Amino acid sequence: MRFAAVFAVSVPLASVVHAADAFGQGVIIEAQGVAITVHDLDAEIMKAPPEVRAGLFTRKEALAQLASNLLMRRVLAKQAETSGAANTPVFKAAVQLSRDRVLSDVQLARMDQINKPTDAALEQRAQEIYRADAARFEIAEEVQASHILVLATEADAEQKAAQILADLKAGKDFAELAKAKSQDPGSGSKGGDLGYFKRGRMVKEFEDTAFKMKVGDVSDVIKSQFGFHIIKVTDRKEAGKQPFEQVRETLIAEASQKILNEARIKAGEAIMSRAKANPEALDAYVASQPKAN
Repeated sequence: MRFAAVFAVSVPLASVVHAADAFGQGVIIEAQGVAITVHDLDAEIMKAPPEVRAGLFTRKEALAQLASNLLMRRVLAKQAETSGAANTPVFKAAVQLSRDRVLSDVQLARMDQINKPTDAALEQRAQEIYRADAARFEIAEEVQASHILVLATEADAEQKAAQILADLKAGKDFAELAKAKSQDPGSGSKGGDLGYFKRGRMVKEFEDTAFKMKVGDVSDVIKSQFGFHIIKVTDRKEAGKQPFEQVRETLIAEASQKILNEARIKAGEAIMSRAKANPEALDAYVASQPKAN
C-alpha cells in the first residue's frame, strides 16, 4: 500500500526560528520587478537536511549565492507567466503538486508534534523492543589472542615453528619473539596481537584452538593454510546480552520514530479508506500514451 510507505517515511520539518523575522520582508536581492526576501531564504533552507541547515545560516557567501539562485529562478518564472507558459493544465497541476508537497510536509510536522510521545511512553516502548527482540542484543563470545606465524612457504617451516615454541617454553617473552620471528606483517610488529575476534573470523584450525584455550595459555604448533601458528590467548569475553542501559538511547530514538510512523500510517489509512478510485480514467490515460517500439 503506497500511502503507508509515504506516511511512514520520517521527514521532520522543524519550524525555523531565525533572526530573519526581525527584518520582516527584508529584501536580500532584486531584479526586473521581483525580489528575494529573508523569508524566501528561510523557506529554501528548511529543505536542507537538519545537519546541514544550521550551518547555512552563518555562511554569508553561501547565503548570497543561494539568494542569487532563487532570484534567477523567480525572474524566469515571471517570464514564463508573461509568455503564457504558466497557463497550461500540466503547469497548473505541477504548481498544485509543489504546493501540496510543501503543505503536506508542514502538516506531517504538525502531526508529529501532536503525536510526540511522553518520556514515560518512550521508556515503555524501548523496554518492549528490548524484550521482544532479544536476539538483536546478544553478544557473541570473543577472545583476544596473539600469534607467531611461520609461513608454509618457508624451508623447514614446521621445524622453525617448533624451535620458537621451545624458546617460549624456556621462558622467552611471547611479544618479543613475535616481533622478531613472526611472518605475519599485520600483527608481528604489535607483538603478535590480533585483537578481539568472534567465531567465524579466523581459519578453522586457528579458531578451534583459540576458543578452547584459557587466558594465558600458549598453544602447540598449529597448522593452517597459511603456515604454522603458535597462539597465546590474552583475554576472553563471554557470550551474553547487552544491558538495557547500554542500548537505551538508541532504543528511545527508535521507539520515538516507530510511534510517529505508526500515527502517520494510521492517518494515511483513514484518508485512503474514504478514497474512490476511477480505474476507467487510469485505463484511458494509459491507452493514450505513445506505444514503445
